Amino acid sequence: MSRRLGLLAARFLAAAALLALAAWLVGLGALLGQLRRVDLRWFALAIAAMAASQWVSAARWVSIASVLGLKAPVRDMRLAYAQAMAVNVVLPGATLGGDTLRSVRLQRLGNPLGESALSVVLDRASGLWILCLLSLCTGIGLLGSGHLDRLRLPEAMAGIDLRSIAWIYLGALSAAVALPFVPLRLPDQAQSGLSGLRRVLARLAELHALTVSRGRGLARSLWSSLLVQVLCALALWLCQIAAGGSAGYLAVQAIAAPVFIAGVVPLSYGGFGAREVVSLLVFPLIGVEAQTAVAASALYGVGAVLLGLATAPLLALGRSDRNDHAGSSPAALPGGGKQAIRNE
Repeated sequence: MSRRLGLLAARFLAAAALLALAAWLVGLGALLGQLRRVDLRWFALAIAAMAASQWVSAARWVSIASVLGLKAPVRDMRLAYAQAMAVNVVLPGATLGGDTLRSVRLQRLGNPLGESALSVVLDRASGLWILCLLSLCTGIGLLGSGHLDRLRLPEAMAGIDLRSIAWIYLGALSAAVALPFVPLRLPDQAQSGLSGLRRVLARLAELHALTVSRGRGLARSLWSSLLVQVLCALALWLCQIAAGGSAGYLAVQAIAAPVFIAGVVPLSYGGFGAREVVSLLVFPLIGVEAQTAVAASALYGVGAVLLGLATAPLLALGRSDRNDHAGSSPAALPGGGKQAIRNE
């Protein structure tokens, strides 16, 4: 328990330090003035877009779990997803995070834990891949249209070669998009020394084979991920408008990948901290003032907190015994992953 509290305190301090750094770099007075001028109407629209993205995200997870052959009742899955949102806000950085909660909830429906966790991993990976792809495509479009040449950059960025930075950024996104197509080679189990390690490798190989065998079905979830990321970028764009920015939607979509990825790094607390520092670096590249960038990022975080708090009462809800479902799903049989592969 003391170690858990220590890690939680360390993350809180790191996030606070990053927030303080962002406020110091833009000027605390300028940032507070920007926040006082927030247009609440645009902010309300941003929260609505975020809520819609969460609704579609839950549907995507249901689809992925079903493709993997797991028992995934829509009502139970949506409840688990909403509870996970609340956990990410109420207990940010805790060991039992939202993704862990989702895996456990799915297992209690009578599914193997490995396949349950795999559905959550694939759900995250699908969204991340589409996020990078969208930012890559919109970034290439903006670069090709001469958008960078028409920008009026802040004085602090005078003399910066935006085109070179853009090419480096697009190269990093291209690498991220290509990563899933790199062949995965697990170590030879016969050469792994410990029997426990061999069992882990065998289980990973089984889950990987299940993923590959269901590739076509999983690919269909990418349409849901596309809608999710469009809505998330829309929410970020609306937060930027609410904070007084004037960048277009496509420009915000182009820099959305690093902003959203920063929100889940271990140095952040509920997304705060790292996201504001990264926003401070990338929003000015599309002509948004630094204080507006930090304010927009903070508004996005506040919107996520409000949604999480709205779903927090759902944490008190539970079902009597979800293990009653165990016998009704083929995936819940011993060796459920192998059974699912054979059924394909």
